[in-house]
Amino acid sequence: MKLFFGIKNILLIFIFYIILFTNSSNAKNCLSFLPYGFNEAYVHLPQSASFCVKLGKIKYSYQTDNYGGRLLYNDNSIKKIQVFGDSQVLGLDVENIEQHYLNTLYKKSDFIIYAAPNNGPYEVINFLNKNKKILQNKIIVTFSFSTDLYRILNYWKPENFVALKDYELDEILENPFKYRMVVFKNMLLNKNFTLSRYDNKKMQNIFLNSDQHELYKNLTIYFDELIKTAIKLNIEIDFIVTHPYWVYSIDKKNNKLLLNKKLKDKVDELICKSFKPQKKINKIYISQIPNNLELNDLTFDKRHLKSLKIDPKTYEKICIF
Repeated sequence: MKLFFGIKNILLIFIFYIILFTNSSNAKNCLSFLPYGFNEAYVHLPQSASFCVKLGKIKYSYQTDNYGGRLLYNDNSIKKIQVFGDSQVLGLDVENIEQHYLNTLYKKSDFIIYAAPNNGPYEVINFLNKNKKILQNKIIVTFSFSTDLYRILNYWKPENFVALKDYELDEILENPFKYRMVVFKNMLLNKNFTLSRYDNKKMQNIFLNSDQHELYKNLTIYFDELIKTAIKLNIEIDFIVTHPYWVYSIDKKNNKLLLNKKLKDKVDELICKSFKPQKKINKIYISQIPNNLELNDLTFDKRHLKSLKIDPKTYEKICIF
């Protein structure tokens, strides 16, 4: 072992092993992380499962169907709506349906949310194609502009951000401490693997320094592919775009989020130019950005807007340049 790992690495592995096994828990209590896995086509939550996740001091309950869709029930429901996207629409800060931003648009509906962190736009299309037998005639597809903007680029690979394979999810629910071992293994063996995300300032700079024409080209290619998929599967789509959290700068001293108006206008222009009403796209909604927010209007990870702070408006109300 000395020859293979080196003394320093053996010591680090030993320390990690101690941390790993002295702080074990199980899903009968609350997990300290949200479990999700990649099946080489899309990212999903554990299937047919009930578990809770504790973020900070707050506990959130999850119940999923056979395909890993999160179930949110409305007591006065008259229909079920299937929703697709990433962690923003999944609702990391949502415990019940009344706290979800979609509840303002689709009242008296239950939601089945097929979404997970790092589940990009093309992963959503993969889900639609692979599970067409369960699709309703009308669905909701969301686009989180914070990160989906970059998940449609050629270099995007979910396995560089998703630690678990989907077949590992059941075992992780039974033995959550193994999650840390899996993360550690990925960090050792996958040089591209990371759990971190850039802060607001770096995300702003990435966007401003990007070729806007190239971004537009990739957005339209994706949107065309989504429309082709809808035509092929004969489904109608309500398409919902949520603004990026990084249109705000963080003022920690005053616990404020400061809107960068120029940046916001640039984002609006790209959204409105890229996504326009077309065949099979029933409606387009775009979130309206508040001018003033508090720091605690971000979720625990500071990488999502809290659901109740998202205010979807019709395309025509936002795109009025």
